[in-house]
Amino acid sequence: MTPRELKGYAARRPVKARVVSDGCRDYVLEVVSDRVAGLLRHRSGRTLRFRSLGEIRDVLGRCGVDEAVICQRVADDEVCHPGVSPAFHELPLRASR
Repeated sequence: MTPRELKGYAARRPVKARVVSDGCRDYVLEVVSDRVAGLLRHRSGRTLRFRSLGEIRDVLGRCGVDEAVICQRVADDEVCHPGVSPAFHELPLRASR
């Protein structure tokens, strides 16, 4: 889904976004709705990568996405007790408008 498609889709349906920290270098944006799920992409099909949360907030605000969480992948063996595996830690993120 491109940002333009996301804007049109978010105008018709509630959309949630999941910002995933990708290897401590940049962020990718996963879009989740009742019918669509996937990463935000360029028109060419490449995954859009963002250098800062400010860039993400701007895109979410322009596209009309109100609900977003930021996720960071965690290593289970370093963080969790045996038998508990969250795989992600999530925090709410507000879009700027």
